[in-house]
Amino acid sequence: MPIMHEQLSINTSHPVIARSFEYKRFTYPWHFHAEFEIIYTKEGYGERYVANHMEQFSPGDLILVGSNVPHYMKSALEYYHENRALSVTGVVIQFEKEFMSHAINNYIELASIKTLLDKSQRGLHFPYPANRMLVRIIENLPSYKNVERIANLLLLLEKMASFKSVRTLGSPHYSNSMSVYTDNRLKKVLSYITLNYTKPVGLEEVASMVAMNASAFSRFFKEKAGKSFMDYIIDMRVGYACKLLISDAMDIFQVAMECGFNTISHFNKIFKRQTGLTPSEYRKQFQ
Repeated sequence: MPIMHEQLSINTSHPVIARSFEYKRFTYPWHFHAEFEIIYTKEGYGERYVANHMEQFSPGDLILVGSNVPHYMKSALEYYHENRALSVTGVVIQFEKEFMSHAINNYIELASIKTLLDKSQRGLHFPYPANRMLVRIIENLPSYKNVERIANLLLLLEKMASFKSVRTLGSPHYSNSMSVYTDNRLKKVLSYITLNYTKPVGLEEVASMVAMNASAFSRFFKEKAGKSFMDYIIDMRVGYACKLLISDAMDIFQVAMECGFNTISHFNKIFKRQTGLTPSEYRKQFQ
């Protein structure tokens, strides 16, 4: 399933969105965006995907998703039966990547919030019922405006930072290859890779999209992305493989082919090199 780059209507003039929601079911696809996001599910259950992690969610679920971290909420099958009186409700809070960045990065009083936001790059979960004190602040945030909204968001982040039983969702091996997507000069290339990374993608073909020869493009890409062109594609393929292995809908050979690997042996070798586990060992963690 291709990943979608969502563009939110958040900017320096309006850095925070806080709204209550009520849907028949979650419908938004596997996606990421530059903004941080807090999702509180008051009612609803199904599967929650964050980074390379999947687990069941239920009423009271609360997560913080970092900038450019892929995520997806999937309602249970019962929500797709038209005659069932089910709904999902809760609150979503989104705030810009550079929200209060000078203060958060420099003021000692806000150091714990900086640590929290850094940790959210693998996704964070705040278990129910211990999260009820956080939920009280979250449920009130949509009613606040202007300075009150910003002040209460800072209060919420401070409380999240000191939350004792927070859980990190993405594995220690997870690498967020979406983080360079916001560089305007790479946007065209990375958009193309995002749509085609499971297919053979030639270096010269992609280099021509930005009017470079292959060697110049390789240097340019590594400087901006922090990794080689091929390593970037491999990270995307392995990340997609993690998602498919968690879902348990395909056998390992099918996962390898779906993610663009030519042979099962090559897939097993690359997957273990990237994650420290074989595909079958990785799958067993979620069974």
